[in-house]
Amino acid sequence: MQNHRNGWRLIPVTLALHTMPVLATNGHILHGVGPINQSMGGAGIATSIDAIGSNHNNVSSISFLDTSSIEFALELFIPNRSFSGTVNGGPSGTVDSKTREAILPSFGLVYKTQGPWAFGFSAMGISGFGVDYPANNPNPGGNFNPLALPQSMGGFGAVYSNCQMMQLTPSVAYQLTPDLSLGVGVNVDWAAMVVDPWPGTTPNASGFPTGTHAASTWGWGVTVGATYRLLDQLKLGLVFKSPQWFGSFSWNSQYPDGTPANFRFRLDYPMIIGGGLSYQPVEPLLLALDVKWINYSGTKGFEQKNWAMTASGPFVQGFGWRDIWTVSLGAQYKVTPAFAVRAGYNYGGSPISSGQQFFNVFAPAIVRHHLTAGAGYELTRRLGLNVSYYHAFSAEQSGTFISDGTGMVPINQPIPGTQVTNRLHENSIAMQVTYKF
Repeated sequence: MQNHRNGWRLIPVTLALHTMPVLATNGHILHGVGPINQSMGGAGIATSIDAIGSNHNNVSSISFLDTSSIEFALELFIPNRSFSGTVNGGPSGTVDSKTREAILPSFGLVYKTQGPWAFGFSAMGISGFGVDYPANNPNPGGNFNPLALPQSMGGFGAVYSNCQMMQLTPSVAYQLTPDLSLGVGVNVDWAAMVVDPWPGTTPNASGFPTGTHAASTWGWGVTVGATYRLLDQLKLGLVFKSPQWFGSFSWNSQYPDGTPANFRFRLDYPMIIGGGLSYQPVEPLLLALDVKWINYSGTKGFEQKNWAMTASGPFVQGFGWRDIWTVSLGAQYKVTPAFAVRAGYNYGGSPISSGQQFFNVFAPAIVRHHLTAGAGYELTRRLGLNVSYYHAFSAEQSGTFISDGTGMVPINQPIPGTQVTNRLHENSIAMQVTYKF
């Protein structure tokens, strides 16, 4: 990976550690959880229409649910991503990732007492990824992606990654008045990760080590919220989600030449501050709006960027993401008392600047626009079925290769005449069973 002789070979590339957000839709954050909340565009801070979405988005809102309930849901998430590498006058090509579908489960439970107390619990996948990029070799025509060359040729080769992040949130909400509820939840998180190869640590002469032995770690955080019914038809909500503080992932591994390697990496979940409202102008129609700020720039693993140089060689320090705002719009219309249709829209800014596209080749978390739809039917007075679908529209962003300092261009400077382009779009379908008691 060192001693590169040509500009297009200054690319020991960027890593699978940056594949984290491939299954997310607002940067590292899923735009919604569970079919009801997803079909509303993720708007759930003040809606109080499902246990999963209410307990996850704003724990205080569980006080305004109609009744106690238990919910089970499964989501099939299908991302599609690719990246291109181009050197003017040299090689140019695109590598498509093998589609790696993910099954995301979610569970919600809310128990409402006869008094002012309500208790909630949710368990769900909040993030994850699975990437399978092939390597390619040079050919005389130059029709290949220089970033996907094997490590021995100055690229990064094939990349395999698999990560799962889960969150459990027991909560309690208290109605100070019939119109005001306050709530608090404790988040218990678990994550597991496999990445091969791993460029977030110093390489040796043969390249970066593997991270094929699954590493796991625990994390925690808190959620606090308030919900206020301003009018019979209008509710307002506020929520604060602390960072989810994880321990470090740790690997016992080896370099390509067999030399033992031991390395660690810490990745927290960002702080989120949000506000929302729900408005019911007529009995069958519910409208909802959420606005959230996601603090990536202050989160461990996201705040650092670019290459770090050591005596052994350069390694990538972190994602280098910026803060983003998200907007969620949702509508529910009850065609009959038992049958509801839903639709929504979600916008989230891209956390990856053009200068960091190179460092997020394997994390094209760049989609901005999501269109959602869903329906629910109450099979009996207690049993209901809900389904949803959403599409994240195709997004494309470009930047230059960034020098690792082993060639003629100084470290962390753009390499003239180069371009990397990331592309991503997503589809998802989900189903949920609800039992009221």
